[in-house]
Amino acid sequence: MQLCFSTLACPNWTLPQIVGAAAAHKLGVDFRGVGAEIDITRLSSFTSEVDSTLELLAAHQIAVPCLATSVTLVAPAAERWQMMLEECHRYAVVAAKTNTRFLRIFGGGVPKGMNFEEARSMAQRHLRQLVKITSPHNCMPLIETHDDWSTSPRVLDLLGEFSPEDVGVLWDLEHPYNHGEAPSKTAELLKPFLRHIHIKDGKREGEKSLPRLLGEGELPLVELIGAVREAGYEDWICLETEKRWHPTVAPEPEESLPQFVRFMQKQWPRP
Repeated sequence: MQLCFSTLACPNWTLPQIVGAAAAHKLGVDFRGVGAEIDITRLSSFTSEVDSTLELLAAHQIAVPCLATSVTLVAPAAERWQMMLEECHRYAVVAAKTNTRFLRIFGGGVPKGMNFEEARSMAQRHLRQLVKITSPHNCMPLIETHDDWSTSPRVLDLLGEFSPEDVGVLWDLEHPYNHGEAPSKTAELLKPFLRHIHIKDGKREGEKSLPRLLGEGELPLVELIGAVREAGYEDWICLETEKRWHPTVAPEPEESLPQFVRFMQKQWPRP
């Protein structure tokens, strides 16, 4: 088991600050925006100045396990899907340079006027295109347990025709549980495809779950982590404290990152 954090936790940090904190806490980094820009492939740090970024990461021995895209499979409009294909390609190019294995993508919501079977067929058709884009760059798309694909049966329904060698699953621990699925069931069903984990905590207020430090929210994290371990998972666990989306209530990264390390060391000691 290795630990990393999503840059959603530190939306106001510069790239040197992100790398410095990762080095200080011995963490990897999942990039989901830097500063005001959510799409890192539009930043000079990952395009014209990428060599300097690679040198910075290498100097601090920072791994980049997963890049979090905004690509969404259920995209009925042809123009929008073309934008998704272009985004996927840009991220795959960056992934090859940063030695990143995975690109997070979403299944998306089923829009009005489309039934689930139609949405699944579209998602599978689009996913086949993404596999063709990512494979030459030695990375693979990961479907996150999110939106209308939050439970493991829904995810596996989408992945029925795909091999775990081509497509994986990112288990966001929050969403299947909040949809009523037992952690043990999620772990058992997703095990063949399981490649990455997002961990967070929060307290629900109205329709929103507001970010909290791990163990200070409502999620049964001890049970969830136990299910991950029982599945034999030994790869990266990523802290996804969504400060970018909840800037006034989420903990500051100076607090959430070291607390994440302490919490995980207690629940799952690293050598």
